[in-house]
Amino acid sequence: MRGLAGPALVSMILVAPPALAAEGTTLGIPDDIWKLVNLVAFLAALGWFIGRPLTRFLEDRRTGIRTELEAAREKLARAEALQAEVEQRLASVEREIEAIRERAEREGRAEAERILAEAAAEEERFLRRVEDEIARRTTETRLTLARDTADLTAQMARELLEREVTEGDRKRILERSLAALKNLDGKD
Repeated sequence: MRGLAGPALVSMILVAPPALAAEGTTLGIPDDIWKLVNLVAFLAALGWFIGRPLTRFLEDRRTGIRTELEAAREKLARAEALQAEVEQRLASVEREIEAIRERAEREGRAEAERILAEAAAEEERFLRRVEDEIARRTTETRLTLARDTADLTAQMARELLEREVTEGDRKRILERSLAALKNLDGKD
């Protein structure tokens, strides 16, 4: 209908009979009608020359906004997916950290127990070595003491014999010893 308004208006203006040309008329059209036709023609031309480009601009703008809105929705969906992935990774990292901490605590306790067991074993070995050393030194000391006692006893006996035994006692001891040797010699 818009396409017909312009040509219809032009034909009305050109076909109007000159007989209508009276006072207060232009080209035979009363001024009020002429003003109305002029206003309608202006608005039609305005709609034709400005309305179409404005409509196209607004349609293009609407399409652009719709496209931008869809792109923004897609970006939002990607951002939400990325956020969910990041949160999932963070939760996974936190679980790994907790597992590492628990494993470190278990290994630390195990290492402490191993060190304590090793220290107890080392203490036991050390005590055994000390006891063995004490026993060895006790045996050595007893042997040394026995040897020293035997040497001292022999020396004291010698000194006693030298003082107390006379030449006659020595001859008798020698004769008895020879007789004992002869008895032993005959028994073989």
